[in-house]
Amino acid sequence: MRKMYSVMDIGGTFVKAAIMNDEGEILVEEKVPTPPSGNGEIFTTIRNIVQKQKEQYPEVDGLALSVPGAVNVKDGYVSYAGSVLDIIDVKIKEELADLRMPIEVENDANCAALAEKWKGNAQEAETFLCVTIGTGIGGAIYMNDGIVHGMEGMAGEFGLMMLDTNVEIPELLENRNFSRYASTWNMVYRLNQHFGEEKTGEEWFELYDKGNEEVASIVHNFYDRLAIGIINLMHIFAPEKIVVGGGISSRPELIPYVRKRVDEVPTAVARKVVIEDCLQKNKAGLIGALYHFRKMQGEA
Repeated sequence: MRKMYSVMDIGGTFVKAAIMNDEGEILVEEKVPTPPSGNGEIFTTIRNIVQKQKEQYPEVDGLALSVPGAVNVKDGYVSYAGSVLDIIDVKIKEELADLRMPIEVENDANCAALAEKWKGNAQEAETFLCVTIGTGIGGAIYMNDGIVHGMEGMAGEFGLMMLDTNVEIPELLENRNFSRYASTWNMVYRLNQHFGEEKTGEEWFELYDKGNEEVASIVHNFYDRLAIGIINLMHIFAPEKIVVGGGISSRPELIPYVRKRVDEVPTAVARKVVIEDCLQKNKAGLIGALYHFRKMQGEA
């Protein structure tokens, strides 16, 4: 008989929730707004979702969470987080102990990497990096048959890598890091500033696809910065593969463009590292959270 799990991917805007079986198949899925921080409402939201799920699937026995923060996977303690502030300085497993089921918690970028290891483009890789691109840049390191967590789960903060030297370090860290230079948010911001308009990324890419040379120049500058960050990472970690996630990874020209820039680098590492997009896309948080749960529980 298949086991059933409650799985949630908690983001700054939405909580994705699903009932999944032990093969990673999604049986039921929903999305609810992430509540504002300040009163611990996120935990009420999680409890309400689990209660509703168990009414439909009483056999659910386990909660797997993907969260945007630095996680100690042993006790679920979150030392810092992004926009979901109520999970900071909380041992999530203890906070939700009243649910009376096994609970496992992992960082969202790490979950994206685990999804690629279990069901994606990194299944055969023993060492790989996952670079996630969105409002900022996140990352995960997979080596020695598991995620490298570092102190308090803080490893993989690729977005804080500094890519400039011309100002003081606080300014570099705040405004001239990898996230600021190569995130999708930064690209859209630059386009809006340059043209004096307010468009979405999708709208700018419509112009890109129509051959607008000014738009293409700014987009390619963004791709160049992304490639430089990836080149730095590949020489630090020497992974077999780097998988790139986030909505922009679906752009057909992105990975070939980055590969072309990497091909210009005359090192042994650059010649050998494989660069691909992530296969699991917007399901990665759910799939990776479940895989983490099963590994922690000795089921995988």
